[in-house]
Amino acid sequence: MRRVVLASVVLLAIACCLPALEFKHSNGANTSMWGVEVLLMGGLGIFVGVGAWYANPFWLAAVVLGFFRKGVLAAVIGIIAIAIAANTFSVIGRVLPADEGDVTHMSVVRLLPGCYVWMASLAVLPLAAFFGKVKPKGNAASSQATQSEPIAAP
Repeated sequence: MRRVVLASVVLLAIACCLPALEFKHSNGANTSMWGVEVLLMGGLGIFVGVGAWYANPFWLAAVVLGFFRKGVLAAVIGIIAIAIAANTFSVIGRVLPADEGDVTHMSVVRLLPGCYVWMASLAVLPLAAFFGKVKPKGNAASSQATQSEPIAAP
């Protein structure tokens, strides 16, 4: 499970290094926001009804639980994080304020690779916890047979 936790953290770090959102401003210019910018500023989105950033504290809790091998609880909290992150899709095309005076506006034109890598970092923990519990039936019998056989001396 610790390798999966590391993979999730690495995916988040990669997401921070990629463009995540593309905006169209009311003045006609298109800009993109990098993942690290979204990570640092995303919490303010709650003021305009965008709560996807709040999946990050749940992800962090799932990472800590996964590190301490609490797979089921990590999976449940990870699923909650994914559900919160799904709010990202509702923002596409919505007009948002671009400044504190609400003079200029912007809208999210599309999600860029950083956003998808961020979502993958959220999904890795619950998927690993789920698939870690599923064991193929054939392997259990063969491992028991090899453990019970005595080793003959030459």
